[in-house]
Amino acid sequence: MNKSTVSKKFKEIVADIFRTKITQLKDDTDFVNDLNAKSVDMIALIAATENEFGIRTNRGETNKNTTIKESVDYVWKKLQAKKPTKK
Repeated sequence: MNKSTVSKKFKEIVADIFRTKITQLKDDTDFVNDLNAKSVDMIALIAATENEFGIRTNRGETNKNTTIKESVDYVWKKLQAKKPTKK
């Protein structure tokens, strides 16, 4: 999976949770200011992201992600950490 695919899938999750069109989501879309996210929305987003990508997140780290780009970068970093190293 490449970063572009991660971004597309993440935007699909965001569009579903926030009931918006994926075409309206940009990298700089802010969860609180643009999507009016509440804590329950963010919990749903984190759970859906963990399930979709098979990762575990850290609440302290995820709370720092305020935009789609920051979140995609975080997911990408987590996915890269899961990759087995070649010997």
